[in-house]
Amino acid sequence: MVRKIGFLYLAFAGAFVLPASGLGVGTTGAQFLKVGVGARPLAMGGAFSALADDANAVNWNPGALGTVERQNVTASYNTLFRDQSQGFLGYARPIGEGKGVIGAGVNYLTVGKIEKRAGDTEDPDSTFSNQNFAVNVSYGKSNVAEGLSVGGNLKYIREVLDTYKGNAAALDFGVLYNTRIDNMSIGGSLRNLGTKIGPDPLPLTAKGGVAYKALDKKLILASDLDWLMLDRKLYWDLGGEYWINRVLAARAGYQFGRAADRLGSNLVGFAFGLGIWIEQFRLDYALVPFGDLGNTHRVTLGWSF
Repeated sequence: MVRKIGFLYLAFAGAFVLPASGLGVGTTGAQFLKVGVGARPLAMGGAFSALADDANAVNWNPGALGTVERQNVTASYNTLFRDQSQGFLGYARPIGEGKGVIGAGVNYLTVGKIEKRAGDTEDPDSTFSNQNFAVNVSYGKSNVAEGLSVGGNLKYIREVLDTYKGNAAALDFGVLYNTRIDNMSIGGSLRNLGTKIGPDPLPLTAKGGVAYKALDKKLILASDLDWLMLDRKLYWDLGGEYWINRVLAARAGYQFGRAADRLGSNLVGFAFGLGIWIEQFRLDYALVPFGDLGNTHRVTLGWSF
């Protein structure tokens, strides 16, 4: 059975990778869609497609949305690099026994104080900002077949850079399968399948992975493959989460392939974090180093009701 599960995981990833091999390397628009959201998944190195169990599923794998059991809200804020900030607000709500789960999300990234010059001068003539956001509406349903959940997003994307304004629409699809091996799940998604934004295509991304819960579900081990089709980049994510007690969790992850991005530090690819869960409230924190660009800090608040 383990061999069959491993084959299914590789076959799922290959189904997306092989057709993409003919696309070639190209420039993509809406680059902010490549930036992950949510402190918990980021602290686990992005290995989250088979684990998404709250409103973060809207961003990571809409196929997991159908497994959400309680209405919940998640809000994230990320301090990135100089004058850059990112946030995500997600919502998920079961709509009735056997009817599925609806969701929504807003993802934004802003870059302020970009210097503008008409000529080769030391002092800028003025400054402007770069504003990016995506709005999702989502639906997921569990038990479409035994152990299988499916879901999707309809997404509106907008970029504003000085006098340029671009819009696009896209679809995301996802699946989650609870295997016959206790506490093991497989998930995957195809994201940003849509129109161009300006002259550039969207960053079409395939993601698939497996998660396993051990030690009475105190320990979670997860692994994902991320294939950025037009960029022709493949990343391998490994992550873990351990609940020290009923309130506190420690997390760590590593993303293989980030070293090739030449960001100038041995810590590039690593991620670390903590989680606190008290009753229906959650607080998550992640530290994600980016070498010479600096360290990024991610904070997420969650509320289930």
